[in-house]
Amino acid sequence: MPSHAQLIAFLAPDWAESHYPQVAQAAARKLRGAGYTLLAANTESDAAVERQALELLLECRYVAGLIVASCRSEGGEAIFESLASQRLPLVLLERQLPGVRAAFVGWDDEAIGAAATEHLISRGCRHIAHLRGPCHSSGQGRFYGYAAALARAGLKVCPGYVVEAGDGSESGYRAMKQLLAASPRVDGVVCYNDAIAVGAVKAVLEAGLEIPYDLEVIGAGNLHYTDVLRVPLSTVELNAAQAGEHAARLLLRALAGGPEQEPERVLVPFEVIPRESSRAVAI
Repeated sequence: MPSHAQLIAFLAPDWAESHYPQVAQAAARKLRGAGYTLLAANTESDAAVERQALELLLECRYVAGLIVASCRSEGGEAIFESLASQRLPLVLLERQLPGVRAAFVGWDDEAIGAAATEHLISRGCRHIAHLRGPCHSSGQGRFYGYAAALARAGLKVCPGYVVEAGDGSESGYRAMKQLLAASPRVDGVVCYNDAIAVGAVKAVLEAGLEIPYDLEVIGAGNLHYTDVLRVPLSTVELNAAQAGEHAARLLLRALAGGPEQEPERVLVPFEVIPRESSRAVAI
């Protein structure tokens, strides 16, 4: 049995098709050096599962702190008030929760959505769609960035060009089929993440279209397998290991005690990685 309060819990909505394993690996390495062990749990993008896990962790006297990538769009539930009342250190990862006072490590999602869209515009795409992520801060931010980049280029968000796609490859596949059926003129697709983009590419190829010549695609996350796909995927590198290191650092600072400070907010740098899925000849 571990000594009192030596565990750090990390809750994330998906481990199979995300950058969270990279975040966890980097955080675990840094925490291990300070004598803590990282315990990871999958909430399956289900708010009820997330709440149940948080309630269980609150009752566990061996948990010293939490890193949470929440699947919620709002954070006003009593469970987060309980975390605060018990002074259990909390770092929110990627998704911000209105009303929850906690340290935050993530990305400028609006800038990510804009950068991915501007990349396709620079390649000559003019009818650019968006396979949108969940309605939390990250999904909303990337949509706003997509729309803003189109407006700056004098382009429009056309009816039917924005399709809700969840956050996994199967939902990305279904969303892309829906998009192709309703909007055959689309020549570029900005996907919320790489998993959605992988599903989208599958649907495009099944439709008999060629990537990137008929349609260009970009995701976000730079998952480890996206450069070895049948069509290597253009993406946005999120530097997930840096996010994990920052999350661990903020938790360790809170665990060290000292005067209470305003929660720190860290934005991790990102960069667009062009690959074959967006390498058609620009106009």
